[in-house]
Amino acid sequence: MSAPRGRLSPVRKWLANFSPLGWRLVAATVALSTVIALLATAFQLYIDYRRDLRQIEATFEQVDKSYLPTISNAVWATNRLELQIALNGLVHLPDVRYVAVKENGKTGAEAGHPKAQNIRSRDFPLTRVHRGETLTLGGLTVVVDMAGVHQRLLEKFWMILITNGVNIFLVAGFMLWLFHWLVTRHLYHIAEFASRLGPGNLGERLVLARPARPDAKPDEFDWVLEGFNRMQTNLIAALQALEQDIVKLERAEAEIYQLNTALEQRVADRTAQLEAVNRELEAFSYSVSHDLRTPLRSIDGFSQALIEDYGERLDAQALDYLNRVRRTAQRMGMLIDDLLRLSRVTRANMTHARIDLSALAEEVMADLRKHKGAGAVTLTVQPGLAAYGDPALLRIVLENLLDNAWKYSSKIPEPRIELGSLVQDGRLVFFVRDNGAGFDMTYVDKLFGAFQRLHREDDFPGTGVGLATVKRIVHRHGGEVWAEGRLGGGAVFYFTLGGLAGTKP
Repeated sequence: MSAPRGRLSPVRKWLANFSPLGWRLVAATVALSTVIALLATAFQLYIDYRRDLRQIEATFEQVDKSYLPTISNAVWATNRLELQIALNGLVHLPDVRYVAVKENGKTGAEAGHPKAQNIRSRDFPLTRVHRGETLTLGGLTVVVDMAGVHQRLLEKFWMILITNGVNIFLVAGFMLWLFHWLVTRHLYHIAEFASRLGPGNLGERLVLARPARPDAKPDEFDWVLEGFNRMQTNLIAALQALEQDIVKLERAEAEIYQLNTALEQRVADRTAQLEAVNRELEAFSYSVSHDLRTPLRSIDGFSQALIEDYGERLDAQALDYLNRVRRTAQRMGMLIDDLLRLSRVTRANMTHARIDLSALAEEVMADLRKHKGAGAVTLTVQPGLAAYGDPALLRIVLENLLDNAWKYSSKIPEPRIELGSLVQDGRLVFFVRDNGAGFDMTYVDKLFGAFQRLHREDDFPGTGVGLATVKRIVHRHGGEVWAEGRLGGGAVFYFTLGGLAGTKP
């Protein structure tokens, strides 16, 4: 009687506790063990078969040495009784099924039953030495039946197969249990802990139910625990620092609202306090970004260690999960780097000088070709473009704009990029134009915001910080930046540097 629908039998419920990863490991173990067992069985049967063939040869030698003289004497003396007794004794030897004595081409005596298939036979000459002359009396034919050899091999095959099958089943069961005990139950616990971790329980520590190992060296799970705990400690410190900064902001706002006796003094005080708060926020952002690097490196490094040390034991799905963890950690690192770069751009000291934008664009494009490959991108640069500004910051502007143009035009047959200038309302306006993917003007307001992207990450990778960096630098030069585009029709990015055409800012 089968179990009711929706309910599992005790055996199936017990088996459901094991992970799919464990079952794949068991399947691989069973497959490999089966192949090895079959090869070993075939080799053993081959050895036994060769031994049986040697035993048959030994039987033939025994006939030659022990029985042949007796049979020859019986034939010489025409003693049929003794001859028949000797032949009857021969058929009792292992695997001997038929013997016959032939005289003058005719069978004079025989014993046993001849078979037409699976036999081996050997003829022995019957001779007698009489008065110094060797006389040929006839011949002895001994027939060996190979069916017995084949039957013994078949029986041994089934015995070995059943024994190995039981052994494989026991080993597979033990491997399934061991893998569950050592690995998968801890992975389940780590996944469950990570899913419920939040601001309210950051103080709770990840603990794995593992036996005490006072003298053992730390393993990968110990390193994962250490990485989790360090990450939680850093997050708690970051939240505490954020709460302190919020308290400071609230106090600063309260003080600002209280300083309403004099408008000029209140504006001055409020501006000073806002600048101090901004510096604290930038310092806090810098500190948080650096504090997050250590757990990210730990997650990436330990995931790589699992791939390198246990890659052969893991299936493709487990390796994919670990690679996804690494890619996510690396992308978080890229975001942190871009945030730090954006912060440095905002706080960097500026030095103004006359800059040849045309030559600078050629240098930037040469670097892009070196890192991205020569490709088929055509760059057109208006000669003699000059500007006043900070050389390092303006190089960052061109790097971001040209890199964006390269990236979003890389999927069309003949990508073209153009750097030029025009005069608009008395201002010198620089532009970077491409014929790439373009964008929907409906969302142009989001284009220069940090982490704002108008395309999918799968289509065009990036962090969404480059154009925000461009906007910061242009604003620091007293200029403006804007863009025009059309989906599938390319894009144009314009920027000014704060001065009238032909004048310094």
